[in-house]
Amino acid sequence: MQTLLPYGLLPDLVTVPEAAKFLGVGRKVIYRLVESGVLPAIRRRGQILLDPCALHRFREEGAMA
Repeated sequence: MQTLLPYGLLPDLVTVPEAAKFLGVGRKVIYRLVESGVLPAIRRRGQILLDPCALHRFREEGAMA
């Protein structure tokens, strides 16, 4: 079982592993959600970065339930 990160501890942009930890899912799930357009993301220097506000909304909406 993964430990969820509290919302207030997230930086301005988060990496896929950080997003996975925040949502309590695997990295592959995050990649699929980004690829399908469910979670907005940007690519910077080859790294996928996500907005923590979008992750928070996603978690609050119970989309993973």
